[in-house]
Amino acid sequence: MLSPLAARKAEKLGYKNVKVFHAGLPEWKKAGHTVISNIAAIENYDKNNISYILLDLRPKDLVEKGHIPKAVTVAGAGLDAMKDQFPKFMAAAIILYDVDGNTNTAQEAYKQISGWGYKQVSILAGGIQAWEKAGKQIASGPAATKIAYVRSFAPGEVDLVVFKELLVNPSKDVAIVDVRSKSEAAAGLLPNAVNIPLEELEQRLSDLPKDKTLYIHCSTGVRAEMAYNVLKKAGVNAKYVKAKVETEKDKYTIED
Repeated sequence: MLSPLAARKAEKLGYKNVKVFHAGLPEWKKAGHTVISNIAAIENYDKNNISYILLDLRPKDLVEKGHIPKAVTVAGAGLDAMKDQFPKFMAAAIILYDVDGNTNTAQEAYKQISGWGYKQVSILAGGIQAWEKAGKQIASGPAATKIAYVRSFAPGEVDLVVFKELLVNPSKDVAIVDVRSKSEAAAGLLPNAVNIPLEELEQRLSDLPKDKTLYIHCSTGVRAEMAYNVLKKAGVNAKYVKAKVETEKDKYTIED
């Protein structure tokens, strides 16, 4: 099952039996399914200086023999005792890993942290074994025992304070594009926003204003970031909002 954009790329490569999961990641999470991350995600965060939390769920002796750089050990204190160390920013990227990936320990930690309200939790596919197999650096000795998270903005990400102000005091230099599905947008739009679903974006580039900076949003920021990458590749001046956005008629809520 692929996103609409990934499906089109697969079809261009010649794949025939391509299916699209239109509900996307938000619905996947809502259904209680686990989100899996990979090594490339960690490397992308490091490359772009994007803040993230990496938690090593293994026993202390294994952690000290070798762990992924920047990892914080959960051994000893446990997650409950560390809860106050987690950031107030609920969309912080949190990656969990254990010995070989998707064990009961990782699943339980995933459910617990997600239950606290964090929206960007994932489990590293293959765990530290996959990291080692890929030839990545391994740090030895004790790992950090405290989470020290300082939020940073990813390339193209809009400061939420700026975005909220823009909704109250519109700018002639900015246009807001809602890339949610038509059914989602039918419940309501943000002030002055236009709806162009993500799967239609590439075909509707000509519908976008050429003299404005586009601020892209969806319901969580996932599709908005995908749209941002599409527009950046097309040479369109755009930014995206990473936040929980809910609309109902003329009312809306926006949260980190």
